Amino acid sequence: MKQSSFKFQRELRLLNSRDYSRVFDKAFKINNKVFTLLVRENDLGHPRLGLVIAKKNLKFAHQRNWVKRILREAFRLNQSSLKSYDMVILTRRDIAVLPKTDIIHLRDDLFERFRKRCK
Repeated sequence: MKQSSFKFQRELRLLNSRDYSRVFDKAFKINNKVFTLLVRENDLGHPRLGLVIAKKNLKFAHQRNWVKRILREAFRLNQSSLKSYDMVILTRRDIAVLPKTDIIHLRDDLFERFRKRCK
């Protein structure tokens, strides 16, 4: 796999319930006001991302799609420094009431806290 590519390729995604279950079973958590990041090491040599964006937290599809877009963007831009981890990002209830700029700031904070913890 090319590390210089910024595409969100198929091998960078958690694709099935077995992949998600593996992360949910034995993950360490990093939380902030609107996101929960579950992380578990993998043996693949590259990171993978899964997203759980609940309808009860973001009522409208355009909101859920925007959140998924900004999370994938942050993952793609940081993938070279994320090592071999499977990650699942979940949204929390408070996300619906925050402005977009705050959500982006909290997203960046989440990835920064992850990098500090996994050095």
